[in-house]
Amino acid sequence: MTDSRISAPALLRRLPLNSLYPAKYRAAHGEEITAVFAEAVRHADRRTTLREWAALAAHAVRLRTRLSSRDPAGRIIAGAAPFLLAGGAALSLVHLLIGLFLPDPYLGWGNPAARTAVSAAQTAPWVLALLCAALGRWAPARALVLVAVVARIGVAVAAQFHPSTAFTQYADLLGLWVVMGVLVLVAPPDAVDVSPRGRSWAVACALAIALPMSGLAVLWIGTWPADYGNVVFPPSVQVPLDASTAWPALVVTLAYLLHLGSPNTDRLRAGGIALAVLPWTVMVAPPLYRSAPIDAHDLLRNSGVVLAFLAVATAVGILRRTSRRPHLAAPAQPGVSDSPA
Repeated sequence: MTDSRISAPALLRRLPLNSLYPAKYRAAHGEEITAVFAEAVRHADRRTTLREWAALAAHAVRLRTRLSSRDPAGRIIAGAAPFLLAGGAALSLVHLLIGLFLPDPYLGWGNPAARTAVSAAQTAPWVLALLCAALGRWAPARALVLVAVVARIGVAVAAQFHPSTAFTQYADLLGLWVVMGVLVLVAPPDAVDVSPRGRSWAVACALAIALPMSGLAVLWIGTWPADYGNVVFPPSVQVPLDASTAWPALVVTLAYLLHLGSPNTDRLRAGGIALAVLPWTVMVAPPLYRSAPIDAHDLLRNSGVVLAFLAVATAVGILRRTSRRPHLAAPAQPGVSDSPA
């Protein structure tokens, strides 16, 4: 019978640790890292030992790639992570609503139970990740995002081999999901804002994105369940519908403006929220929100819209930040005393 426990020296011989760190950091803190790791795994089982090693190895990789909480790039991505998670959870919530409660436009495609399972495997982890983040549990949130990204990639690969099954309708938007997921995963956990205020921002952003999109899906598919895709709207309705594809980008841009305009907000963190806007250049179309433009002209137009949002928000945010900055107190006049006579 194999002992499930492993000593720290044996683990250090099998798994690289100090060598993963940059040379200067290793020279300054190598002995401390080894001692801390040895103490952490002294009485731990194999699973806990590997988890502790993975946490330190991830820290080493972030230092090597300059994505740690001390680096500007790491702080920017950390600022983006809660809003990327909010956007992914919002879109996933809409997809869950459409797949579980609205008339199924793909009724003849594959097995209904398989479609539901495939949809839930890709979308539910994002929603659960946001719930974990809202409770201040960022590590489980990251783990759930990893599950969602792996599931999304797996479904996309399966759709290539089985194009006429339930996998096909959920294989779209792979790039959007992977970009958002990877940015959440590489963000330094110790720099992500998990304060009550930061968690409230993420939840509010997710709800602001999801509720209008869900309402539009309910009204559209619920009104024309059979031929919703062939409905021709008058221009007075079609133009707002086309504009609604920019709604997620607009919501995150508003969050960026409010953060940038606050004198108490770190500019790099605010810049991270601007980074969280960029994936939404892939503007998903109602009512299913699973298709995105692939034409170069459409992508260029969408990019122009998002960059215009960011430019206006940056200008307004800087003006707000400047106007709200507390003025320095005027120097005291010579010979004037503030103490009572």
